[in-house]
Amino acid sequence: MVVTADERFADVERVLERVRTEPRAHGVAVLVVVSIGLALAWLHWFGLVLAGALVGLISPTVWRALAGALGFGVIVLAAFAIGLGDSAWRVLEMSPIVYVTVASAIGLPVFGALIRALL
Repeated sequence: MVVTADERFADVERVLERVRTEPRAHGVAVLVVVSIGLALAWLHWFGLVLAGALVGLISPTVWRALAGALGFGVIVLAAFAIGLGDSAWRVLEMSPIVYVTVASAIGLPVFGALIRALL
């Protein structure tokens, strides 16, 4: 039995629709996506864009995708601050460059979440 690409795409659409509409499935998907997103962002900055796209894919609307990506950016900033430990205050004192850090932590996931507008 050969499975066509259309059948596989239909299966993915059914799963995404379930994740977007059922609260329990959505909650589990959010936890999985945030975990994967944090791991990707730890490896490379492009992981922030990919994490935003994943958040966008599981979101029911474009506005919720953008809000979820914004929330993910805040989680990334919190994880970054926790990872800095005692030197967090010294990093905040580097005012011009810290703006790039904050803007990329929030802006890149939001940019990735715009994929929801295409689907």
